[in-house]
Amino acid sequence: MDGVRLRDRSASRLLRDASASSRIEGLVIVAVTTILLVRLYLHLTGYPQVGGATLHIAHSLWGGLLMVVALCGLLTYLGRSPHAFGIVAGGIGFGLFLDEIGKFLTKTNDYFYRPSVAIMYVVVLLLLLANRAIHGFRPVTAREDLANAASTAVDGVMRGLTPAERARATAQLRSARAGGADPEAADEIERLLTRCRDRDDRRSRVGAGVKRMVPPVLRGDRGTWVAAVTLTVFSGLMLVHAVVTLADDLNGSDRDLTVWFQFVGVTVTTLLCVVALTGLWWRRGWALRVFSAAALITVLFVEVVDFAVAEFGALLNVAVGAAALAVFSNRLAGRNRDEPIVPAV
Repeated sequence: MDGVRLRDRSASRLLRDASASSRIEGLVIVAVTTILLVRLYLHLTGYPQVGGATLHIAHSLWGGLLMVVALCGLLTYLGRSPHAFGIVAGGIGFGLFLDEIGKFLTKTNDYFYRPSVAIMYVVVLLLLLANRAIHGFRPVTAREDLANAASTAVDGVMRGLTPAERARATAQLRSARAGGADPEAADEIERLLTRCRDRDDRRSRVGAGVKRMVPPVLRGDRGTWVAAVTLTVFSGLMLVHAVVTLADDLNGSDRDLTVWFQFVGVTVTTLLCVVALTGLWWRRGWALRVFSAAALITVLFVEVVDFAVAEFGALLNVAVGAAALAVFSNRLAGRNRDEPIVPAV
């Protein structure tokens, strides 16, 4: 009886879509881009108001409408074709809504509320962290592999499959069988996959074109060194700026706690970068992990404080930290722990 209850409880567990993580990240990118474009447009046009002398139609209303439209599209149509529309419409709507967060938090409906930019950053960051937690902390189950392969087959019946989609579904079926999934169900899904027509893989061609545009110096081991040196120099410059700001703060009558937070954060990241750069030179296996931690601290802590002080002026700093983190994470994912990292230069 207990075994039956255990199977029933396991069967009721929500199953994760293998492609959902990248779609959520795409939605966040669209939302952040929307915020930046809206702020730029309003700045260039003198912050006009829609609605005349009596009414003011805030763009958060349009954001809510777009999010509802995105949800309706995703709930109405079958397959994965509506996902691109949902990412764009939902991302724009989320960006329009989030852009006016200062109005929601202040009694005076202050659109220029200074901490609002830092709050936007924290909201986006928490969304990305939740996305990674959902898809990264628990391994994929056999039932999830089976369900994702079935979803790909259903989508293939409607619009065909690219070679990459077919290969991914086949690998998921192989993993599902190894994990103990129903072999008859796996066989039926595999037969359905064979009946799906081939479709041109435009996304792979675009991705290959983008990859060719990346300079050779930014690829492979050289790219790791570029990211490492850039993050180290960047952290050192931020530390110098924090020391100067802290000195001015101590000489003044006011004491800003955010200055101290920023000083502590950049001090830690600079020390980590210096240690990791030494380890990278001597091909130590822990060097990339230390660099990844430094980049993570930069993005999660230092830039939250920086946004509270510099508002949108901190975007360049975020770009540096996020780009470095992407490089180190990619290199860590492609190497074993005991493997040498990169040759000294």
